Amino acid sequence: MYEKSKVVELCQKIEKEGLVKGTWGNVSIKDNEKVYITPSGYPYDKMKEEDIMVIDLQGNVLEGFRTPSSEYKLHLAIYKKRDDVNTVIHTHPTYASIVSLVKEYIPPLIEDGVMICGERINVARYGEPGSWDLANKAVEALGKNNAVILKNHGLVTVGENEVEALTTSIVAEKTAHIYVEALKIGEISELSEEDAKKLRYKYLTSYRQKR
Repeated sequence: MYEKSKVVELCQKIEKEGLVKGTWGNVSIKDNEKVYITPSGYPYDKMKEEDIMVIDLQGNVLEGFRTPSSEYKLHLAIYKKRDDVNTVIHTHPTYASIVSLVKEYIPPLIEDGVMICGERINVARYGEPGSWDLANKAVEALGKNNAVILKNHGLVTVGENEVEALTTSIVAEKTAHIYVEALKIGEISELSEEDAKKLRYKYLTSYRQKR
């Protein structure tokens, strides 16, 4: 099935980009009322289409012989809140994880980060992995943005399709890397709130539609 192959492909790409290590992280794609999601604790380099689980928006297993990702609640909570989202990617990249330990958000710094990820990348309050508490806190901090960092945990990105969600993951981690390195040098030069809003609006109303 096409959605299953796209999930497998995304898994291969996030591993290649260094956004995950081992079996950590998870990916899902929503198609109408079905969610195609990675199985729990299964190596990305061995993953095949038949390993992908299919669940409904209540978390019931519709198809597959493995166990859905332990973070399926996170994915479902986002899909229920954001009808513009059809792909969710959860990774554990180094610099976003560093930010999760010491900051409450990444301010608007670089144009591509603001346009693609949102006016700022919030750090959600801590929640136990795999819980509705974590899922709800992530949704709250995500808001209308495309990226959110989970406190002491990792990164979550979303998109209207798999290309946007993956691009957001890469750009969010790049933004976190820039932020961490810039903090070592001196005072941060942030974009103004007005400029950040303009950049995000431009992406949503112009660039995004032309992709």
